Amino acid sequence: MSVSVSPSSASPIHGGKLARVLSWLVVVVGLVMLVIGVSVYTVTSNQLADQHITVAAVTADDPGALAGKPVEGPFTAMAQVNAIRHHVAAATGGKTFGELPNVASSDGASYNADITADKSTDGQAHSKGEALSSADAKLYSARATAQQGSLLQASLLVSVIAFGVGALIAGLGLVVVVIGLALLATNRRLTVRQRD
Repeated sequence: MSVSVSPSSASPIHGGKLARVLSWLVVVVGLVMLVIGVSVYTVTSNQLADQHITVAAVTADDPGALAGKPVEGPFTAMAQVNAIRHHVAAATGGKTFGELPNVASSDGASYNADITADKSTDGQAHSKGEALSSADAKLYSARATAQQGSLLQASLLVSVIAFGVGALIAGLGLVVVVIGLALLATNRRLTVRQRD
């Protein structure tokens, strides 16, 4: 006498194994995401710490809550960005790099073109190659300060973004692990009910 197994009785067991494998796959993917996210956050923090940057005081009267602390995380990096922004604005009269005219040659000592009196900061006309006036030398210095400040701010903002991406990946990885574990628990309950 032969016993035949109907497809309907075999498929829940096969489906249970597939669900268990897929659930474990979800857990593993979540763990990988968690490790990658934590790694990105840690590497970014270590690289910032290796630069030995200390958060600058914004002003002597109002230095800021994080002034004097090492830049190692997203909050100290943003505090340093704000301090740089304040100091650059003070040095340039509130103008950005793009708002400051470029009147000097690359050496910063002479004019790069003929300047009419209305375009010069000292109200005098100047010829290309002539030594910069003290007012235009100050303008060139302010432009260089604005350029360095904007580059520093951009670099620190990239690290803040990296911290955010690392935290996002780690958080999503944790959620995916929880979902995978919930699927495993659900699969176990269904398997026990099918056996009963």
